[in-house]
Amino acid sequence: MLYRIFLAGAVAAGTASQASAVELDTVVVSSGDDSSLADVAQPVLVLDQQALAKNPGDTLGTLLEQQPGISNASFGPGVGRPVLRGMSGSRVKMMINGHDSADLSAMSSDHAPMAEAANASQVEVIQGPATLLFGGGAIGGVVNVIDNKIARQPVNKTEGRVSAKVDSNASSRQLNAELNGGNGEFAWHISGFDKSTDDYKAADSKTVNNSDTSGKGFSLGVSRTSAETGFIGFSVSQSEYDYGVPNEKDEQTRVRPEQIRYDLKSSWLNPFAGIISWDNELSFNDYEHDELTKPTVEGLFDQETWEYNSRLRHQAIWGWQGHLGLHLSQQLMQLCHDHAGCSKIPDYSSQSWNGFKGGAFTQRGGFEFAHNTPMPETKTTDIGYFLVEKRDWQNDSLGNGNFELGARVDFRTIASDPKTIAPSSRQDESYYDDKYFAPLTLSFASTWNISPQQRWAISVARAQRAPDAQEMFWNGDHHATFSYQLDNPELKEETAYTLDINWTYASEQLFTLISAYRYQFDDYIYNDLKAVKDPYHGNAVYRYEQADAEFYGGEITSEYALTEQWHVLVQADYVSAQLTKAVAGSSNKNLPRTPPATALLQLGWHHNQWQAEVENRWSLAQNKTAAEETAAAAYQHVNARVNYSMMLATDYEWQLGLQVTNLFDAPGRNHVSYLKQFAPLPGRNISLSTSIQF
Repeated sequence: MLYRIFLAGAVAAGTASQASAVELDTVVVSSGDDSSLADVAQPVLVLDQQALAKNPGDTLGTLLEQQPGISNASFGPGVGRPVLRGMSGSRVKMMINGHDSADLSAMSSDHAPMAEAANASQVEVIQGPATLLFGGGAIGGVVNVIDNKIARQPVNKTEGRVSAKVDSNASSRQLNAELNGGNGEFAWHISGFDKSTDDYKAADSKTVNNSDTSGKGFSLGVSRTSAETGFIGFSVSQSEYDYGVPNEKDEQTRVRPEQIRYDLKSSWLNPFAGIISWDNELSFNDYEHDELTKPTVEGLFDQETWEYNSRLRHQAIWGWQGHLGLHLSQQLMQLCHDHAGCSKIPDYSSQSWNGFKGGAFTQRGGFEFAHNTPMPETKTTDIGYFLVEKRDWQNDSLGNGNFELGARVDFRTIASDPKTIAPSSRQDESYYDDKYFAPLTLSFASTWNISPQQRWAISVARAQRAPDAQEMFWNGDHHATFSYQLDNPELKEETAYTLDINWTYASEQLFTLISAYRYQFDDYIYNDLKAVKDPYHGNAVYRYEQADAEFYGGEITSEYALTEQWHVLVQADYVSAQLTKAVAGSSNKNLPRTPPATALLQLGWHHNQWQAEVENRWSLAQNKTAAEETAAAAYQHVNARVNYSMMLATDYEWQLGLQVTNLFDAPGRNHVSYLKQFAPLPGRNISLSTSIQF
């Protein structure tokens, strides 16, 4: 079941519909205190294990794109990164159990997120003050993939799950397995996945070449737990992928990321007076991927990330209860670009350099192009301090609700070393001076339960995000995206002033949520498509620019129970994303890759162990395009699914699902994707899935 939650305690389980009543008990791990959904001030989207098993998506983007306000920045079927309310990149943090996924998916749309949902127990999308627990700059929100690698509570039995899925369109195969056990004190975990697809077919039955994918990985975890004192646990996980990138020239371009991750987590309950718990989390990630045009590896990326989060949860002080903490992280990134082949990261430190700008630059369209290693070695260090507080309020005449306050300040240093760039392609020595930023975020949210059926909620924030190293320093080819990225070392913090208002109504037959929001940005950072081609390959040229911008929009979800067995669901969303003023020489204020408005009408039925749904999804035309950007036509897809579950024995549950997506084989293109011209949406697909849980 999918849970989209917004109800406070007064919108009680007794008055909600059957679906909503279950929702209220679901735990929001990303809240920091395992609050129930009824206690969270801001809208939260939660997909539990059952919803994930029934979802036809294979990536985080496709898992979430069917929900209001969420799009998929796909780069072919192998890559899918969620876009929240038109915001993407570093404004949407990808997390694994509350820690950064430590990949390069925010850097470029062809880089797959390493947050794998194959064996996830829950996927959460969090907005509002709670995002400050996990890092700064998440103006769009946090996507947190939660699994069972490290047990937080005593485990006294062995349980597991095995699932498999096959699809017709791309002959895809997927197998996932997970096993957890313990003796009440020590707990252990093992899981793995293996999946692959062939080239998929678009709606015209034309094969989209170079769109095949494969991936595999495993996780091991062990922990010591106590209901009285807390837990400590360690896990190691490894994953690797190999996927093609569809392109205009049908070149055999591939991306092959791999990552090994180590996590050490602990929670000390009641460590001293006034403190409920003290959580400490340390992770190390070794990430690498290469980009090749067969058979030559032309790009190589290497990143090592350390992250530490220490969080104290204190007892109520004047009615306020919450967290304060320290967050440290450091990322070292190196890369290579060489048409002759990259076997390792280059090092030109032995070559003499006088500190002046080299002569191997090409001028075109007022920009400087280089054709060497695209950016220097960079080390990004973040030190963050945060405070998130919550308290309930009640008034006999007004009702009740809660307040949430959040504050976070981060100190970022980006140190760069040009040793990976040949001296002839280096900038002046001062170009590589350290960059310093100090973004500050303040957030407030409140709920007001005006009756057992109705709730209002509001959230306001002043949020800042520091630029990333790649936004500032990348000047070179990016072969997997068939583009050239220009540098902009003058970028500074962007500031957003946000307002989010939502209204919820829940009765025995009807659940309705209406949300409206407005984000006003000062110095918004966006990747602008230039009216020039790169001088080396004739590819599109992009550069990160800054200008004031405004996002506004809304979402609606309404579910009505026609009978005990039948329900109808209606969803819709809209977002507008524009610069406040058009850039010089243009009247166009539209920001690139803004998601089009979407709508859904679904009819659902359930009886005993059977569930069935049929739906029509509309994507409206997107004609509000940025300069040099093409429009996207409207399309609609009809989908249908049937699921059956039964108990094979006392502790064995078997589930079987049959899904048909794009039933009438209708064409469509994803406007949010950089590859919309080369990789149209898949045609009709029949998916069969099965699982056994014990």
